[in-house]
Amino acid sequence: MAKICLKRASEFKTTRWSGGQTTELYIYPAGSLYENRDFGFRLSFATVEVDKSKFTSLSGYKRIIMPLTNPIELVNNSKTTRLIPGRSFNFAGSDLIESRGVSKDVNLMHTSDFAGQISTIDDNKLNSSWEHLCLYNLGGKRIVTIKDQKLTVGLGDCVIINNINRENLEIKIEISGNKKKLILFEVKKGD
Repeated sequence: MAKICLKRASEFKTTRWSGGQTTELYIYPAGSLYENRDFGFRLSFATVEVDKSKFTSLSGYKRIIMPLTNPIELVNNSKTTRLIPGRSFNFAGSDLIESRGVSKDVNLMHTSDFAGQISTIDDNKLNSSWEHLCLYNLGGKRIVTIKDQKLTVGLGDCVIINNINRENLEIKIEISGNKKKLILFEVKKGD
């Protein structure tokens, strides 16, 4: 049976990095610390507040980034990749990345024991059988229904679903107010 948890925006830990701020939305397994690099995967929201910044090297991890507000450019060994809002990009955590452009983004960092993806949700319903899901709300109030459980999700809140048995879950979303996108992180063991 899937375990469902609603985390309020006020519960998240925000810290500074060289180019702005990062907010940890979820880290697995419980009790892991980003600073110790002992996590299997980590989901986060970040602001890039300076025009040029260098990403922290995370050897042993894979990374996925999705800009939310403005395009950014990532430079890796003289190769430049332009990212537009709503499109994700995968790269090795050990890559020496310089970021150009001010934006807000979401990130997934994971070891090779896991596979993951980030996408936007524009529909009122989705199905997933991934082991770990996170719905991150960037807009107004939403009612999220999973099985028979209804959750009222506010701006900046996350619904965390641990679906270890990999049930096919139907998730329904009712939107009121701002129709900005909802971000979906999906993570599973293996590739």
